Amino acid sequence: MINVLLNKNKLKQRFNLFRNRNFRLLWFGSLVAMMGDFFLFVGMPFLIMNLTEDRATIGGVLAVAGIPRALLLLFGGALSDRFSPLLMMKVSRVAFMLLLLLMTTLILNESISIAGLYVFSGLMGVIGAFGMPASMAILPLLVKREELAPANAITGSTSQLISALAPALVGIAVLYLSTEPFKAILLGSWPAIEDLPRRADMQGIGLAYAIDVLLIIVSMIPLWLIKLETEPKQPNQTDSIMTSIQDGFSYVWQDASLRAFIIYMTITTFVSMGPQMVGMPVLADDNLNGMRSFGVLMSAQGLGAVFGSLLAAFATPAASLLGPVVMTLAIVRGFGTLLIAAITSDQQGILLMTTMGILTGYSSIVFMTWVQKRVSLEYIGRVMSLVMLAVMGLQPLSQGFSGWFIDFAGVTTLFISIGFFMIITPFFALLSADIRNMGEPRKSQQ
Repeated sequence: MINVLLNKNKLKQRFNLFRNRNFRLLWFGSLVAMMGDFFLFVGMPFLIMNLTEDRATIGGVLAVAGIPRALLLLFGGALSDRFSPLLMMKVSRVAFMLLLLLMTTLILNESISIAGLYVFSGLMGVIGAFGMPASMAILPLLVKREELAPANAITGSTSQLISALAPALVGIAVLYLSTEPFKAILLGSWPAIEDLPRRADMQGIGLAYAIDVLLIIVSMIPLWLIKLETEPKQPNQTDSIMTSIQDGFSYVWQDASLRAFIIYMTITTFVSMGPQMVGMPVLADDNLNGMRSFGVLMSAQGLGAVFGSLLAAFATPAASLLGPVVMTLAIVRGFGTLLIAAITSDQQGILLMTTMGILTGYSSIVFMTWVQKRVSLEYIGRVMSLVMLAVMGLQPLSQGFSGWFIDFAGVTTLFISIGFFMIITPFFALLSADIRNMGEPRKSQQ
């Protein structure tokens, strides 16, 4: 059922990826850029709270980024196919660096406003819409087809590891950069963690964003050193962008298995993403030890996802059983969601969320590799933008629905309801031959 590749030669082949100069440059650049991103994401809520006591503004500012991102993702994918993912990554990273530099200057001068944050958030969403599809489409241009699974596993596990460890470390760093602790450090006295302020001030956040700018610049160096040996076939340059997007839709629609799975993913992601982002903090606050427990559970899930991502490099489903395996793992995650409602201690939560992270990390890498292998390179940007739209497009609605449901029925009922839905849906999906046979080649490729 699962092809396990653990002998010495196969293991060596996985790590030989780092002999691929282009992959090594992409991996390092992405690693540095992601580390910088956490200075932005951790600092943003503190920045908003320094400007207003209205906590709803935090959600509002973050949600604004999602609107243009959802609206423009398909255009970003089409441009990625037309001009190459590498070029789009370069342009979007330069644009993001310049935007963040302006934002940093305003923060350090204490000239930033809530209205300005809404504008900056919207512009970040625009840049992300053009950069994110490219970042997902570039890997098939850098590695061989048979190397996609380990390449995705390496990049995915690195991303998950940073996501698990960076928030706490960056949060402390931002506090040390605040006025009083930073002044003490300059005078030769290092404050203890318990003596740090509860909230970073404008200086701390401004310096944190300045670090992000520097890390983005560093991440741009390896990106510029990447040299593509072969460029994918470009779409007809005389076609309009809308025609290019329509071609992408047609390409997905004509692939019954890809079409069916994207529809399945859109439904299940809408149902499950809100509880993860809204329900988990509420559950931690109601049933456990508040935000401390929430951080521990999210770190446990992140570390589990690291292991799951690495596992996908060595144990992959046989093509004929890809659909049943993926749906079986989804059913198990549904049972895990049910059990979240019953968590009464951090220890229980750590065990459960680690397991959920393993399943999620493994499934994500298997799915991503399947898409990259299945899709022609000339369509990869547009297909990836559709995948991202399925995952992220309904995120604001999912969050709003989860918040309403918690107020209406409670967080425990939310996880029980979602758990049952996540168990039943894969069973129905398996009734579709397109899902069961998703590991088989596209009919047009036969």
